Amino acid sequence: MEGPKLQSYLKSTQKRFDPISLLLSLTGLAAVVYSIGFKQDVSHYFDVRSILVVICGTFASILFQFDIKTCFLSVGHLFQSFLGTPNRNLVKTIQLLDEAILRDMSFTELRDGNDINGEILNDMIYMHRHGLLVEEIEDFISSKISDGYLARRVTVDLLKKAAVIAPALGLFGTVIGLIGVLKSLSDPTLIGPSMSLALMTTAYGAALGSLVFTPLAGRMEHHNIIYLATYERIMTKAGVLIRREEQDGQTEFEPEVAA
Repeated sequence: MEGPKLQSYLKSTQKRFDPISLLLSLTGLAAVVYSIGFKQDVSHYFDVRSILVVICGTFASILFQFDIKTCFLSVGHLFQSFLGTPNRNLVKTIQLLDEAILRDMSFTELRDGNDINGEILNDMIYMHRHGLLVEEIEDFISSKISDGYLARRVTVDLLKKAAVIAPALGLFGTVIGLIGVLKSLSDPTLIGPSMSLALMTTAYGAALGSLVFTPLAGRMEHHNIIYLATYERIMTKAGVLIRREEQDGQTEFEPEVAA
């Protein structure tokens, strides 16, 4: 995604969040829940065994594949995604770089850059003040951005796996429930609980996969594109200013050639 397409994509994500989309999404989810429980006793849709099979089974499988620290970091990324897009705190930085390029400002005027504090522009200015070349700065920052992007990609992978596991466990519970039904044909009082397990596990698995994990994975993928593209724009614009200063310094101190 480059050029005008990238700029158009990022321009559409300038807002902290889209309240209309959020409202419509929550309204649609509420409509699904209401239609399920319409004139019905909600307790009919609560089955402890089905919850244990699908929900606990899904999280157990995820924890087996990903360590607990990764799971907590993924929860943090998901929480941040509901607060806004990854570029919400970097819009002013991009605007500041654009203004500096147009007004021929010095790169070191944009921040103090006295120490490393984690803010990308400040850290780049700090390294520039300490004599690092633009290529060295770009390599260091690119490595840092790649680490952050990798962590966000792991979150997407975790959610996608969960979206597959939950319906599979629902099917597993259905098979177990049907086996229980067949074994209970001689005693009709035992058929109900077995059928409840068979049907509710499928319902829980489908709901988790379709209404929870898949939408969250899609949202994170969308934000990951914004995350990577935003930092690429910052790196490009900062590189323009740094190279301009390096060229000016070479021109200023270039020795005169004797005639």
